[in-house]
Amino acid sequence: MFIHWMRHMACAPKGLLRYLILEKLSEKPMSGSELMDRIEEESHGAWRPSPGSIYPLLTWLQEKGFVKALPRDETGIKRYELTDKGRKLLEEKDKIREKLVEKMVSFPLLIPPPPFVSRLPEDRLGELHKPIKRLFIAFREFMILSKDKATKEDLAEVGRVLEEAAEKIEELNRKFGR
Repeated sequence: MFIHWMRHMACAPKGLLRYLILEKLSEKPMSGSELMDRIEEESHGAWRPSPGSIYPLLTWLQEKGFVKALPRDETGIKRYELTDKGRKLLEEKDKIREKLVEKMVSFPLLIPPPPFVSRLPEDRLGELHKPIKRLFIAFREFMILSKDKATKEDLAEVGRVLEEAAEKIEELNRKFGR
């Protein structure tokens, strides 16, 4: 359901796409369509930036000196690479990403479902806000602290915990007829 909700978001947090582009270009030169494919792949299909978002942003990044266009290859594809100025900006991304995550965690409990979907009364949503916020913070901290240190076993344990929580919620869903 969360992935379904994410697919229908109107936009990403302001500034996120800029840093995703810089991050992806720090790995290797890419075209706009390769960037869209990579972001969609890494979000497991939850988000694919539109050409109307990617290409104007690449132009802006190029005008500001953060990326540069490479000569077109034999297939005619235009790829971009990060400049030194872009690498410096990218170094700031961890600080900015942390602020974005903090903002996301402080949002009220997701966006209410469409009116035709039965939902909890607004006064009862607060009961779920605290544990969901706690889960997001714990998961975020795990991702930050374990960055290059997490073993396969650590990742598997986090996966098991998340699977167990999902199974228990699915059991409750079945109780209510779903």
